[in-house]
Amino acid sequence: MNNEEPEKKNYGGRNLIVLGVGSILIALVTSLVSLYVYHKSGDIYLDCSLPDADCPSARANSEENNREEFYTFSDNGTIDKKVLDEYLKELDSPINRINKFDNLFDGKSLSDESLGI
Repeated sequence: MNNEEPEKKNYGGRNLIVLGVGSILIALVTSLVSLYVYHKSGDIYLDCSLPDADCPSARANSEENNREEFYTFSDNGTIDKKVLDEYLKELDSPINRINKFDNLFDGKSLSDESLGI
C-alpha cells in the first residue's frame, strides 16, 4: 500500500501573468473611455493651457471679443513718476470691476463675466 499523495501543481506564475494583462487592459479601457468623454463633452476645445497652442475657434472668438488690453511697461526706458501714474490709471478699470461685487468670495466673482472671458 502506497500512502503517497499526488503532487499539487502551482499556478502562481500563470495567475500573475493573468493579473498583469488584466490590469493593463483595464487601464487601457478606462483611459480610452475618459478620452472619449473628454472629447465629446467639448472640454478638449477649452483646454488651451499653453499660450502658443493652436486653440479652436470658439476659444479664439471668446478672447477676441472680451479681452481687455493689458498695460505693459516699455522694454527699454526708465520708470519714472509719469509711467507709474499711467500704470495706476490703467489699474483703475479692473479694480472698479472687482469692487462692483458685494461678496468677493461668492460664486459670482468667478463667473465668465467677472473674469472677462
